[in-house]
Amino acid sequence: MKTILVVEDNALNRELLEAILDANNYGRLSVDNGASAVELAISNLPDLILMDIHMIGVDGYAALAMIRANEAAAKIPVIAITGNATPDDRQRMVAAGFDDIIIKPYTIDTVLDMISSTLGKS
Repeated sequence: MKTILVVEDNALNRELLEAILDANNYGRLSVDNGASAVELAISNLPDLILMDIHMIGVDGYAALAMIRANEAAAKIPVIAITGNATPDDRQRMVAAGFDDIIIKPYTIDTVLDMISSTLGKS
């Protein structure tokens, strides 16, 4: 079973992603902040991370940088989940090293297709 780490500070958004993963037989870990995401990524080495960008404290960009700096966790695919959809926002996320981007609001099919596509590459 593939394990996915959900990093989302909004409880409703996090619960939605958890429900999607549970209904589709993915293992999951969930946290509501970037600092905990880094700790879990390094200690558990999930198959994929779904990372919110805007969080208080350690945001998605900083968390991604810390994960990429860890030799064991560096290759974990990380998908940004964000409401920021401008071309500049997308370019910044790609430049930061996110493997892909899911724009809020998203559909269940969008999330599942992105997960399947990303895990198929890893």
